[in-house]
Amino acid sequence: ALALGGAPINAQIPPECSPDVLNNTLNLSLLLQCRAFQPGQTGLDLHDRRVKAIIAMNPIASAVFGRNSIQQVGVPTMIVAGNADTIAPALQEQIQPFTWLTTNDKYLLLLEQGTHFSVIGTSASGDVLPIPEDVIGPSPATARRYASAMSVAFFQTYLANQSTFRPYLSATYTRAISEAPIELSLVRSFSSNLSFR
Repeated sequence: ALALGGAPINAQIPPECSPDVLNNTLNLSLLLQCRAFQPGQTGLDLHDRRVKAIIAMNPIASAVFGRNSIQQVGVPTMIVAGNADTIAPALQEQIQPFTWLTTNDKYLLLLEQGTHFSVIGTSASGDVLPIPEDVIGPSPATARRYASAMSVAFFQTYLANQSTFRPYLSATYTRAISEAPIELSLVRSFSSNLSFR
């Protein structure tokens, strides 16, 4: 989604992929991102100008894209993150990249107690490896309901130009529909003095 929205995939191996960093990280997605880089690789631009708005669910974006790439996303963007995501930690992979976005229409949807698989849930199909309930997290049905409600509001606002849906893209609305055990928050921006070190 981020690539289609304008973020070119990095061509150069980023500093986050140095052995010193990789040997001291608990970010599993960083290990996967760094494996994607090949010697002599050129950047990959998948930007599709037909794409008018994007939603990225638990994306991995820190190394495979990076700040300069994420800043090139020029369409309304919603990033969904779960603060209990051990595969793609929210701070490094969604929250920090959210701060790199330069589009005015950006949203960070945070699922408190949400994991990397909360919105996916379990598969009824027997031909895939089952995901343990602990990895899915509490109440995947609630997480899917949130994702459905917020994606309808987002796409109706930015694709169908239905201004009546814009009030649903607010922290007030997300607080109103939020329920335990997965609380929901919506953020539009952070203060400029936020540090991720």
